[in-house]
Amino acid sequence: MSITYGSIVPLIGGENLGIMESLDGQLPEWMLSYSDFKGNDEHLVRYLRDKKGWDKDYVLLDEDENYKAKSVDVVNTVCPCAGLSSLSRTSGATSEVNDWMYKTTEYVLGTVRPKVFWGENAPRLYSRTGEPVVNRLHEIGLRNGYTLNLYSTSSNLHGLAQKRPRTFYFFTEGVSEAPIFRYIRRPIEPIEDILTKEARPDDPMDKVINPLGDPYHDAWVNYCMKMTGSNNLQEFFEAIEETTNCIVMVEQDQDHPLLEVAEWMDDRGYDPKFSRRARFMKNKLDEGKGYWGHGVTVPKGRVPSFIGAHPFELINPFRETYVTFRDGLRIMKHPDDFDMVVDEKKGQPATPNHMCQNVPVTTAKDMSDFVLEYLKGETDMVQGNLVKQSNVKMEHNIVSREESTLEAFIDLHRQ
Repeated sequence: MSITYGSIVPLIGGENLGIMESLDGQLPEWMLSYSDFKGNDEHLVRYLRDKKGWDKDYVLLDEDENYKAKSVDVVNTVCPCAGLSSLSRTSGATSEVNDWMYKTTEYVLGTVRPKVFWGENAPRLYSRTGEPVVNRLHEIGLRNGYTLNLYSTSSNLHGLAQKRPRTFYFFTEGVSEAPIFRYIRRPIEPIEDILTKEARPDDPMDKVINPLGDPYHDAWVNYCMKMTGSNNLQEFFEAIEETTNCIVMVEQDQDHPLLEVAEWMDDRGYDPKFSRRARFMKNKLDEGKGYWGHGVTVPKGRVPSFIGAHPFELINPFRETYVTFRDGLRIMKHPDDFDMVVDEKKGQPATPNHMCQNVPVTTAKDMSDFVLEYLKGETDMVQGNLVKQSNVKMEHNIVSREESTLEAFIDLHRQ
């Protein structure tokens, strides 16, 4: 079956790479975006042009409003998720960041009119917090003749070494039937299988993300090695049972009071910022409050979502450095010939967070496989135009049934 696709706001391209795997290397007919995302997109655009010989259109719609996109079967997107992210202080259903979802949905469903339009967003899109956003997306879909399916999952269920809960959304043609996609359970690939891969001497991504470079300069790391009797990071890796945040490990060990830890750090001449943090944590706990626990982390088995500060805090114990850009790309399952655009002055990518604003390739391939199964008529269908599926709980809920006509739906939201 011949299937064509295009992308709108692809960002660094994990979703596109997953589609390419699903379609045996097939490249997009076009990629559309906006000036706000040009810096994110350029990694993927350059990769496709330089490594895959892609010669199709990449167009910024705010610069070329008259561009006429070629008709395709499928369109995918990775709109910014900060509008519903729990890590954003300004997140919520009314956040202006969510406007990108509405804008792309209006454009794709109203102008391109593919058989399927799908994308990825924060886990809150599936929750009560995201209901106003879902209602608006649902309304846009119905108005243009599409049903909406929300698929909540976590990348560890797809075999990845990071948890990374996300919500995928799928618009499919028609307003009376919606697809029910498969549920997936795969064994997790341990993070150490990724971090023990050999580095290539000519690899431009073999640059440590954390500018401090050497984790042995971190007082918390050295104190944890002291606690476990480890002489180096590889021995410490063997001593722990799972991914360990060194700051949390020290604080939770009742035999090592934080004030004593602070004195140990000062006595050994570590940067005073370490002992100050230990004392600050002690004061917070004495007040019955919590503390910001992010800090240097030694991975084993599975890691938390590779987002935010995590790329700067994660150690590769087998190389005894912080993780490199290549390590990060491998955690996101990008192929080893994928290089981020390098800042000439810094000699490395200037924006490691572009890796985080991404979809792990393996998870994206599964979502693309769902789309292909639907287009081939291999997917179970239910009567309804809004369905919520949880891959975590392996269950679905038909939120809106066939008798909910477009007019009744719009009237409901006018009240």
